Amino acid sequence: MHLQYSLFYLSHAVLTTTALVPFHPLQERQIGQACTTLDGAGTCQNTADCTTQGFNLAGYCPGPADIQCCIKQTCNTGSSSGICMNTSDKCGGSFVPGFCPGDSTIQCCTSSSSSSSSSSPPPSSGSGASLVAAAVAEEGLPYVWGGGGCDGPSDGGFDCSGLTQYATCKSGHGLIPRTAQTQYDSPMGEHLARADAEAGDLIFWADGGDCVGSVAHVGIFMREGWMVNAAETGTPVREQSIWSSSGGESICPDAVRFW
Repeated sequence: MHLQYSLFYLSHAVLTTTALVPFHPLQERQIGQACTTLDGAGTCQNTADCTTQGFNLAGYCPGPADIQCCIKQTCNTGSSSGICMNTSDKCGGSFVPGFCPGDSTIQCCTSSSSSSSSSSPPPSSGSGASLVAAAVAEEGLPYVWGGGGCDGPSDGGFDCSGLTQYATCKSGHGLIPRTAQTQYDSPMGEHLARADAEAGDLIFWADGGDCVGSVAHVGIFMREGWMVNAAETGTPVREQSIWSSSGGESICPDAVRFW
């Protein structure tokens, strides 16, 4: 009997307490919640509310599929400033690739110029931005050992130094050597401290950190912490974060400028 009364009072207390908790729809509770991605921090928003404020990334917010992480990030192309946006959204100016985190669908939306043309002019061949843009345009092509060169992809893709040679040629900066080691050693390039690298400079990795004789990988510096490269078999040409060391390869202290 005592057990029955105890269970009755306990269940009554739980029901009473539960009834006092206010109910908010799941979607309402998630909007405004902080979210953190590999490409930056933001807040969970309806995708329709983020189109002119920044760019959306799915998979970082609980709730419905149209609640995504809205990241607001400014960008500067060297000639103009703007905000990073999804290319599927209305820019109101011109999209310029190579100056925002993420893949090629996220680009710098710069303010509209006095020109009547709705497309952005190609970056000047006198700057590294044109070299970055040439490489970014090849994003998605597969890594192919020995692939690519000044004339473009071969066997359907690029390897690391094939991509850098192509981007340098395509952007009007001349024909540079074909391999990562010879690009690092080339007298055509200007060596500078990696900390001083700018968009379009080449950055290198070497086996065991031996940059004198064992350079094994090269990428194109885009902005602080980011590069575009053809990394390895199984990965496409893509933008990714710059690493210090991986698989026995360590980053070299110098960047090399060919523009």
